[in-house]
Amino acid sequence: MVSVLEKFKETLHRQCHLNDRHRIVVGVSGGPDSLTLLHLLCQTALPVVAVYFNHQLRPESEREADYVQKLAEQWGAESFLTGKEDVRRLAVESGCSLETAARKARYRFLLSVAENQRAQAVAVGHTADDQVETVLMHLLRGSGLEGLRGMEYRTLLGEFSTTIPVVRPLLGFWRAEIEQYCLNNGIHPLQDVSNLSTEFTRNRIRLELIPLLQQYNPQIKRRLWTMSRVVSRHLQVIEPVVEQTMERVCLEKREGECVIFNAAELRNITQEMLNLVLWKALKTIKPVSENIDWQHVNHAVEEILGGRTDGIIQLGDEVELLFSQNILYLKTEKSVVYNTRFPFLSTDAVITIPGEGRYGIGNGWTLSVALTLPASIPPRWKDNPFEAWLDADKVQFPLTLRVWKKGERFRPLGMKEGSIKIADFLSGKKIPAQLRRQFPLLYSGNQVVWLPGLQITDDFRLSEQTKRVLHLSLWRN
Repeated sequence: MVSVLEKFKETLHRQCHLNDRHRIVVGVSGGPDSLTLLHLLCQTALPVVAVYFNHQLRPESEREADYVQKLAEQWGAESFLTGKEDVRRLAVESGCSLETAARKARYRFLLSVAENQRAQAVAVGHTADDQVETVLMHLLRGSGLEGLRGMEYRTLLGEFSTTIPVVRPLLGFWRAEIEQYCLNNGIHPLQDVSNLSTEFTRNRIRLELIPLLQQYNPQIKRRLWTMSRVVSRHLQVIEPVVEQTMERVCLEKREGECVIFNAAELRNITQEMLNLVLWKALKTIKPVSENIDWQHVNHAVEEILGGRTDGIIQLGDEVELLFSQNILYLKTEKSVVYNTRFPFLSTDAVITIPGEGRYGIGNGWTLSVALTLPASIPPRWKDNPFEAWLDADKVQFPLTLRVWKKGERFRPLGMKEGSIKIADFLSGKKIPAQLRRQFPLLYSGNQVVWLPGLQITDDFRLSEQTKRVLHLSLWRN
């Protein structure tokens, strides 16, 4: 019979894909699962950093941290670290459940430690029983295949780190095996009384729902665990196709913040594939989302295929779908949106242009300012909307690049009399309302000189009397 340690080492290599020589951070609460994980890891060649995170929910946490540190040192861990956060306050501030706030705070700290320690991964003590509970939680929330897969042995939680994975070496071990291992090795786990509280959804599933389901099928836990592995293998076949489609329809991805889509391309794929693409994008933004289900995604799909071009759909967990003409933004509520075709600035940013030269204006955009003569203007000087050719003697340095203010006006090239509100001009150019406030303008004093990519002010146009030319060029690296 294969020993627990041999099975564990095989899992580290085959499922978790760990390197024997690189450091690993392990989250240890003091319960049977995490202590077993720590004990087994300390018997491998891996340098182990044990970490205890205090959620500040129970007064005994400080004493538990001391106990875990003693065991970590006794078993040969390389080092021991602690962290803490007021999770109850975090839950109130972020408007999420206590369970969600605790998980976010814990992973955020563990992965920050892993980055500081240059660790190859963070190991946590989820077991086969935890997998069953997770699958049932997803099922109750109306999840699709992604939820029925449950947890993976190795996964990236992009919300917290895009480079360091979380691994779950005990995912194939049942809680009964863990308890027996503790008994056999003289390990005395701490008892967290909150695990008995039916205030938490996971506890109710473990204490109430699973015993009820076992009356219908005594093997229900093994059946659900096996189903999660089957779904995972099926998704491994589907995911490359989804990934290829994602690359085709996606304009830009920012992990944990935003995925930007070409709306026309999205409408050219099947409804079924569109569902899968949106789910994949959601995982890019919220890898551990609890409150977004298929009903929300299906509603978004219907709106996309129906040709919607403006407005916002709330999907839950502070994620929203912003319709902006031919661009769609799947984003967190706090992330800044922009049109990749145009530069953008934060509303309080002011960039001073003292004279000729090149200036980085952020987000990969560069502004070039150069003086030249009329004879040097190329034949096709009007072709590029991100180039402006102005009468240099009508412009006064320093120039300023900033977003426009409410009520500001300018006279576009060709308008002989009067002026137009900048807000109305941007609207007429189909710049979506949500993006207009971040659109940068170039000013000479208080007078608008140029709306990059759109139009110059008529007052600064070239004429037969122009002796010097100011050439402005803006591009994205």
